[in-house]
Amino acid sequence: MRGDRLLSLVLLLQARPGAAAPELAERLGVSVRTVLRDVEALSGAGIPVYTERGRNGGVRLLDTYRAGLAHLSRAEGAGLAVGQSRLAGDLGLGDALDTALEKLTGAGGGALRGGLADGRSHVLVDVDPWMRSGEPVPHLPAIHEALLRGRRLDVAYRDSEGRAGRRTVDPVGLVAKAGVWYLVTAEPALLRVARVDACTARPDAAERPPGFDLAATWAALRSGVESRPRDLAVVAEVHPSAAALARRLLARHLTGGAGTRLELSFNGTEHAVGSLLGLGARVEVLSPAPVRAALREAGLAVAALYAADRVPG
Repeated sequence: MRGDRLLSLVLLLQARPGAAAPELAERLGVSVRTVLRDVEALSGAGIPVYTERGRNGGVRLLDTYRAGLAHLSRAEGAGLAVGQSRLAGDLGLGDALDTALEKLTGAGGGALRGGLADGRSHVLVDVDPWMRSGEPVPHLPAIHEALLRGRRLDVAYRDSEGRAGRRTVDPVGLVAKAGVWYLVTAEPALLRVARVDACTARPDAAERPPGFDLAATWAALRSGVESRPRDLAVVAEVHPSAAALARRLLARHLTGGAGTRLELSFNGTEHAVGSLLGLGARVEVLSPAPVRAALREAGLAVAALYAADRVPG
């Protein structure tokens, strides 16, 4: 255990020249005293490490020293496989990704550190779609752990219409599509992780189909979702000032209409409400009645939440 920590310390020092002992202690999850003892141990083993006092002081390695890329942990490897920081955070691997990148940049030297810094300052990857932030996925880390351990899952799940039920599934993959996480099961089928209300890993092993290919399975499932007919027709009237905006936001649902009249199609009432509620009073659903009623209920719930006489607890 101490050997792994000493190697991590060396790689951290390569990635963060002149890091202060408290910072190193926080990254390694140990005390400052332990960091100082580890520095002494490295020095005694012939590693060219030294400390500098003063305002800009810290722990340093000689610039000419390089260590190899050994001993990335399992979690760090998983974090690198995901790559994107927000998605790694969803999986509970945010710190592991940061540590893996520190080790890589430390072993790669100044050129790699400079390239990574340039990339981060000039290119930003935002995985969330327009007008929507990422969905809360509190059970994603547990699902990911069961997937890696090859265990079946008991899940409480709500479908697209809000119907709740329980099922046992064999997890075979996770996919992040435009900031939305999906669990791929052996059936094969897709479960939207944000709709999982509870999950428990079972002791029995999940059945993974022979020769399973996650990318090919996702492509087939995605094609089925994209080509699935939307059987709920909705007619709405939009305020003239918001017509262009509404047509742009609802482009994938438009089936007809002209001017301020919109003819739309959705997978169900919940799908329609989720897509239309954000436009507020700028759009009025004319039909069908169940969608009007569901939008009214949603609006009343929002109004009650922000009632003037309600004091947040």
